[in-house]
Amino acid sequence: MSESIKNIVLVSASPKVDQEWAVSSFLAKRGEVLLKDESLNVETIFVRGTLLHHKTEQSFETLQQADAIVLIFPLYIFCMPAMLTRFMQDFVVKYPLASRTSRVYAIVNCGFPESDINMEAMRVVECFARQTKREFLGGVMIGGGGMVITAKDAPFMRPIFDLVDGMFARVVRDVSSDQPEPLLITQASPKFPKWLYFVGGNSGWKSMARKNKVRQKDLYRTPYQR
Repeated sequence: MSESIKNIVLVSASPKVDQEWAVSSFLAKRGEVLLKDESLNVETIFVRGTLLHHKTEQSFETLQQADAIVLIFPLYIFCMPAMLTRFMQDFVVKYPLASRTSRVYAIVNCGFPESDINMEAMRVVECFARQTKREFLGGVMIGGGGMVITAKDAPFMRPIFDLVDGMFARVVRDVSSDQPEPLLITQASPKFPKWLYFVGGNSGWKSMARKNKVRQKDLYRTPYQR
């Protein structure tokens, strides 16, 4: 067991312009608080900002020095956002192999109520770890991601935060040990009526349409359908 300071890197990868309303950013900031310890050096890479400000080289160096990497991202078209995919592909080109023992975890959230829809994205993270000779140790799959921020204090959200907090605690234990805990993927969704969740979601889309001066009927157009 090493007494040296361990490097944990959180990669927050929501493409949203307003990161204050991005679930990935919210969970990354929660992780920063939970991981605060004198024996740990915790850094967060916000992928959108990194790309916009041309700081990828600096971020890649940070990732390469990580003892643990936690990828935190939303499900887009059943997988990683394209922004994160490109970021990770470029990283692998720059650093094909890990320079030290390094573990990889993921927290994936989706807008669907069913949390297991995130599994394909979790497999992509596992593939990245395997390709770069890192150890994939699982993570958390979250359904109903749209409620994580807006209903964060509601009792029915507690199971989700228990899993997320537990995973961050596990990361701390793993980086402090030569023998990490076995791979574990957990999942949870808000204990909330599915029909009411969809009512709220559809209402949000319509509100956004009005804000952007889009007619409600345009939301149902199928321009590519023959």
